[in-house]
Amino acid sequence: MKSSKWDMIFGKLKKLGTAIEMHFGDKLPIDHTQYRWVTDRIEYYEKDNRLLTKEEMTIANDMWKLYGS
Repeated sequence: MKSSKWDMIFGKLKKLGTAIEMHFGDKLPIDHTQYRWVTDRIEYYEKDNRLLTKEEMTIANDMWKLYGS
């Protein structure tokens, strides 16, 4: 797949991370599982060009339903 498509997908994943931060504000636990999951996937992409699997995309969509707008 084109890199620009994945850049867009991971841009949305970054927005999801921000949405989680905004949801919890100052009360976001440092070890929040979903927030760490999002930041880990972003890091994997930026450092290793690792793309999301279909299952990971489903997980991200489910989280977006909880935290996104």
